[in-house]
Amino acid sequence: MLKNRKKTFCLLITIFIVLLSGCNGMGKAVDHYFLSLQGESQTWELSGYEMVITPKDFKAGNGVLKTKNKGEFLSNFFQFETHIIIDGEDLTVHSGSVSFSGLNEEEGLDISNEMTGAIEGESYLNKNGNPISFKEISDIYVIVEWSDMKKGEYTKEKIELYSRTNQEPSFLN
Repeated sequence: MLKNRKKTFCLLITIFIVLLSGCNGMGKAVDHYFLSLQGESQTWELSGYEMVITPKDFKAGNGVLKTKNKGEFLSNFFQFETHIIIDGEDLTVHSGSVSFSGLNEEEGLDISNEMTGAIEGESYLNKNGNPISFKEISDIYVIVEWSDMKKGEYTKEKIELYSRTNQEPSFLN
């Protein structure tokens, strides 16, 4: 008798859990995306860059920008901007910069290994006023700009992180 009650209790708990797990979406599809992005340009490698897109939140960052094949890389200016293209509109969603006012070209800031930091905010809205989904994003890229103290000039490079048109088959498309 006690064994039957235990079996019945376990069965009821299992049914209850199954019913509750089926009710959490209330029949709606919910878009939650976590992207781990990386890319490179002629001078830079970006690794570990993350993006979280949900109907309520947008988060981006936690990446590392490193110079390729260089040790110390002195500059008096460094900046990056992360862009996403949503329905043809180019938006800057994350940026960071550092600058240094040195007395001579021997001084400067070593920019060979820069953390991007992170941002967090509300979800971006599409043209209809609804939170964006990943399916509406066609491109994600980073622009890195810096002052090359040895050459005495500003340089700008683009790092492609995602392009819907250049993608191989994916679960995200």
